[in-house]
Amino acid sequence: MIDGMYIPQHFAMGDDEIRTLLAGVGAADLVTRHGDDLEATYLPFVYDPSPGPYGRLIAHAQRNNPQVREPITGEGLVIAHGTEHYLSPAGLPSTAEHGRAVPTWDYVTVHVRGEVRLHDDPDWTRRAVTVLTERHEPAGEWTVQDPPGDFVDRMLRAVIGVELVITGWSGKAKMAQNKAPDDLVVLIDRLRTAGDTEGADYLARVSLPAATARAELVADVRTRGRG
Repeated sequence: MIDGMYIPQHFAMGDDEIRTLLAGVGAADLVTRHGDDLEATYLPFVYDPSPGPYGRLIAHAQRNNPQVREPITGEGLVIAHGTEHYLSPAGLPSTAEHGRAVPTWDYVTVHVRGEVRLHDDPDWTRRAVTVLTERHEPAGEWTVQDPPGDFVDRMLRAVIGVELVITGWSGKAKMAQNKAPDDLVVLIDRLRTAGDTEGADYLARVSLPAATARAELVADVRTRGRG
């Protein structure tokens, strides 16, 4: 049985990195099993870190969605994504030096497992919708209390609250940590020029130090071997 995703050690994310990604994610894929079938829906989520060791994800889904109408068997899986970009070997120092380079795709992704709880409760769902709105709506622009009469109540009757109580997670940041430091300097500048500030910042903050440490370790081992 395969559990989780394939993560080479140098691409593994720590718990704090995973929490940071979940706190900033806007939407993610909820995957559930229903007997022999799988269902998936892309939903806006809010991460609440307070309950238990991992926290929970809060969302809502349309009542007519088969994913919340059919019984769920087993745990659910939420797949959330961070920064990503295509990485071309063209123009990198390593390519000019020896040519042994190919294109690849850099990305950050987190798999979150947990118990899916559905809340057919207007009060619970109203709180969930309110939290989601407050997360994204500019302060003072619009609130759940703004529509007149019972409009919001009628809208809430069309949805069901979704809660994933997290039991475990794994995160993978394949972000050029295995590249040469000189290559990363070029990649950081390339992403900034392209307007990918998030990707450039990640490479500068995480990948470049990791690549530098790796290069220094390799150089030290080679020096000791010659000694």
